[in-house]
Formats: sequence, structure tokens, C-alpha cells
Amino acid sequence: MTRRRGPAALASAVGAGLLALALLAGCGTGPETIGPTGVDELVVPSASPDPADFVADVDNAWWPLVGGSTATYDDGTGRLLRRTVASAPERVGGVQAVAVRTEAVAATWGGDALPAPLTQWYAQDRRRNVWLVGGTRADGSRWEAGVDGAEAGLVVTGTPRTGDGYVRRAVPGLADVRVRVLEVGETTSLGGEDVEVARLEVTTEGATRTEAGAAAGGRPTGGRTRAAQVDEEVLARGIGLARFTGPQGDWALVAPDGRAPPDP
Repeated sequence: MTRRRGPAALASAVGAGLLALALLAGCGTGPETIGPTGVDELVVPSASPDPADFVADVDNAWWPLVGGSTATYDDGTGRLLRRTVASAPERVGGVQAVAVRTEAVAATWGGDALPAPLTQWYAQDRRRNVWLVGGTRADGSRWEAGVDGAEAGLVVTGTPRTGDGYVRRAVPGLADVRVRVLEVGETTSLGGEDVEVARLEVTTEGATRTEAGAAAGGRPTGGRTRAAQVDEEVLARGIGLARFTGPQGDWALVAPDGRAPPDP
């Protein structure tokens, strides 16, 4: 990851993680540049993350990834998504990264069409910023930072700050995903315990594409234009992704110990 002195010119606010499972779409336009925020001195997105800046584990309090762990999300109707963290890191985009696979629990979806399984690779730098450095598309093909124009995007900073904005996904053939931090520090109840949460606005840019362009995975030259999809993520300190919205509903974490998800 390249760093530079003083305020960086940063890209404005996203959605990968689980949101990308439902938000895989066509290509968006290039990132818009905004003024400095809480991600000062970071270049976002980054075409060539520096391996020396990264560590093997992802232990950011807002996005912890424990090897071998699983998390299940319910949409309130009984449909479930399951997120599984790989047991060991691997090298993706030139850095040590942790794979997270998200897939529908088929038996709970009845006759509904299942979203495609999604694997995404996350890497953490020495300041505990978490980056999205790779992922799979709906057709199962894989992208990674530094290959064919794909760049590493920022998932969450080590210390989120209200008003921060940045690009989470910048990949040719997929819509740009941007994040804006709406609020940090609110306390809510999680299974009878008070937890601190951060609320993020996650925007998948409107995309224009042709069927041929989509099939080739390249940048579109024309076709239908879609409006931007705006969703929200709620991150709980020490827990991670606790709630998120998407085109297919409002998903809440079903904690392994039976605790309820944070109040909306």
C-alpha cells in the first residue's frame, strides 16, 4: 500500500463483505476524489498494496476475522446466509489475506432463487485498517488487487470516524462500492449487553453495461443504466458485522450463543 505525506486526495464513499453477495453488478465509473478525512495518508483505492505494510491476522475490533469461525445471518423470514472464515491466510493481491466465504443456507430459502456463493479476501495493515484485496464474481471467476486493473479498497479503518468516505471496491467489470461513516460510538443492546456500534452507508454505484460486456467481464460501452443502490451496515465493536441491508432484505446476525442482534 502506498503512503504519502500530508492529506491524501481520497475517493468518496461501498459494499463488499456480505453485501456484495447480493450486489454483484456491472461496472461503475471511476472513483471520485474528495477532500481528506479520517483515512488521511492512505491512497484509496490502491493498485499495488505494499506487503511490508500488512500483517497476517485481521483483528480490527470492527471487522475481526477468526480463522475457522462461522457467522449466520437471518432476514427475519427464516432465510439464512452463512459466513465462514478460512482457517489460514493466503497471499492475494501480493499481501497476506484471509478468505471469507458467504453462501445461502439452501434449505431455508424454499423456492427462492439462491444468491451465488461469494468468497472475498481481506487484509489488514499495521494500523489495523482492513482492505478488500480480492473476491469472486457471480460466475465464479476471481479478481485480485493489482491484476487486470483491479485495486484494493478500504473496508473499515482501525479507528472509524464519523464523516469518513472511501472506496471499498474498484474492480473493472463490477460496480464501484463506496462507504460513508454515518455514526460511531452509539451504544445499543446485544443480548442484554451494551455494545458500541458504527453505522456505515454503503453505496453500489449505478452501472451501465451491455450483455456482451458483462459476459466478457470488461468495462461496458453502452446499454442500460441502473440507479445507485444505497444500503447500511452496522458494525459492533468486538463482534464485527452485526446487521446489513441489501436488495433481498434486512439481515441480522444470529449470534452463536443465542444473543439477539443489536437493536436497529
